[in-house]
Amino acid sequence: MVHRQRSLPATRRAFLALLRPNEDRSFLEAAQKSMREWRQSLKEQGERREAPMKPQVVGYELNKLLASDTIVTTDSGTNTSWAARYLDMREDMMFAVSGNLATMACGLPYAMAAALAFPDRQVVAFVGDGGLTMLMGELSTCAKYALNVKVVVIKNNSLGQIKWEQIAFLGNPEFGCDLHPIDFAAVARACGVVGYALSDPAQCAAVLREALDTPGPALIEATVDPNEPPLPPKATFEQTKNLVEALARGTLDAGQIARNIALGKIRELI
Repeated sequence: MVHRQRSLPATRRAFLALLRPNEDRSFLEAAQKSMREWRQSLKEQGERREAPMKPQVVGYELNKLLASDTIVTTDSGTNTSWAARYLDMREDMMFAVSGNLATMACGLPYAMAAALAFPDRQVVAFVGDGGLTMLMGELSTCAKYALNVKVVVIKNNSLGQIKWEQIAFLGNPEFGCDLHPIDFAAVARACGVVGYALSDPAQCAAVLREALDTPGPALIEATVDPNEPPLPPKATFEQTKNLVEALARGTLDAGQIARNIALGKIRELI
């Protein structure tokens, strides 16, 4: 690939000429150290192989298979959190998400538009089951026009972002977030799209690679642990208090959620 040297605007050249190197590297070095630790933590989570499969595994393995000019799209939900943490935007890659609006269902239409505009580039929609369900019929459009769209569905049978907001922001037990389970791989095949079902973390990389190499549209249904929380790197006292209260007040699968959190903290200390 040939990289063209872009000429700088005159104002930027004039500004750069006034800059002087900062000899105090302490802030930079502290930030670099924190980033190395964060990436190591992400790597350890992405290499977990216990069942049920963790959503981190899907993002971690997918990232290694993305081309340098991939166009990535997502919905708004917990899938956005995993995409932001694991899918590194590099070189000529592009990324689209409904950010401030935080709307669901946009991931697949964004990917379809990208495939139409850039038919020779890899296009991956990294979406949640809630968002995909809302515009699932567009899979037939992908098949009709043979759009080069690869759809990775993080399937946890839950409106995950709302679930964790209820628990961590409000201190309330989860309510009304369950989704009716859908066999997305079967739906894709019914629409004329190649469909893959993935639940074994040991097979994650191989299935993703095969799907990405498939000509035309393909869908990977990645069934993941619904009790794996997308915790922030630094949880506040208020968030921790709310989470504990929500678990104590009757959140479904509270024991498994607490176990996942505890195991994550243990890994950070090892």
